[in-house]
Amino acid sequence: MDKVLQLLRENMICCLATCSDDKPRASAMEYVIAGDYILFATDGDSIKAANLRANNKISFSAHSMPQFVTIDGTTMEPSEAEINEYNRILFDRHPEFKDMIAKGMMKPFTYFKLVPEVAYYNDYSNGMKPPEIIKM
Repeated sequence: MDKVLQLLRENMICCLATCSDDKPRASAMEYVIAGDYILFATDGDSIKAANLRANNKISFSAHSMPQFVTIDGTTMEPSEAEINEYNRILFDRHPEFKDMIAKGMMKPFTYFKLVPEVAYYNDYSNGMKPPEIIKM
């Protein structure tokens, strides 16, 4: 799992796949690694948030070629401390977000924590091989 977390720490954009009413939806979005946790947030009125409220199963993919990882799992509500850490990291990256929220230009976030079940890790630097499957 260390190499997966290292890859994720080196990135900040993922593709998050959700599903509700038999309709899949993929969203490019930013995430934060706080400790050993993957956290993300979205507008509470978004399709993504509605999908996650209806069905918390997700597939999360990130890459920094030649490495990439897909993590299948579920989501749960993060703790207040995890939300505070998420905001600290995100607002350090994007100070404009804090200002936009204060001015009412962005809605407050709805937060999610990834609960991983299995990761599929690939590193093509030595050729194409099947993914390493890491059960959580």
